[in-house]
Amino acid sequence: MASTDVVDAFTSTRETLEKAEIKDDFFLDLITSCLLIERVGESSNQDWWESRVLSETGRARLSEVTPKTQLRSQITLALKVGRKAESDQLPDDSISLFSFGPQMDSRLTAVLEGIESDEDLALEALEALTSQSLEEGWTDIVIAETASNITPSTDLEPLSNSSFDDSYLIEDSSYVQDDIEPDKWRILTTLLQGYGQCTDQLQVPYYSLESELKSENA
Repeated sequence: MASTDVVDAFTSTRETLEKAEIKDDFFLDLITSCLLIERVGESSNQDWWESRVLSETGRARLSEVTPKTQLRSQITLALKVGRKAESDQLPDDSISLFSFGPQMDSRLTAVLEGIESDEDLALEALEALTSQSLEEGWTDIVIAETASNITPSTDLEPLSNSSFDDSYLIEDSSYVQDDIEPDKWRILTTLLQGYGQCTDQLQVPYYSLESELKSENA
C-alpha cells in the first residue's frame, strides 16, 4: 500500500464528511481515522475483522436497505464493527480509537445523527483502498493530514504489562473523563500512531480509563 493512497483516502474521506455537514475538526479527524483503520482492517485487506462495510459491495447492500441514509448507515455500522473488534481485545475501562470514553462517544453519536442525507456522497476513496502489506509507521503521514498540529513521536513503544496478546497499553497511566477533552488531540494521534505499529499482526493500542467510582473515592 503506497503512502499516497493512504493520504488520498484520508483527505477524500474527510472532505466527504465535511460535505455531509460535519463541521467540528476533531470529530472530522476522529471519524475519518476510524473509517480508514476500519477499511484497512477489513476482510479484503488485512483481515483484522470480518467486515466489508466500506467496500463497494457493502455500500451497494446498504443502499438497498437504507437508500435515503446510506452514508450515515455505512459510517455508523463501520464504527460499530471497529468498536466491537477492539472491545474483544481490551480490558474494561479503556480508551481506544473506536471508543473514546462515554462522554466523547455520546457527542460522537450526536454528530453522526446530524449527517446530511445525500445519495451523491460516497466513500469511494476508501472503497478503492487496498492494503496487502503495511510498513511500520504507515499512519504517520496520515497524522500529518489532521488538524491536530501534532508531529508523531518516534519513541512510541508498546509496554509489556498488558495481559492481552492482541493489545498494548500505550502509557502506564490512566485518564479520568474530565482529562480526555483537553488532551483529545494527543490521544487521537497517539492511538493512530499505535495502529501504525501494526504490520502483519493487529495489536490494539489503548489507554486505561479510570472508572468514575474509583476517581470519586480517590
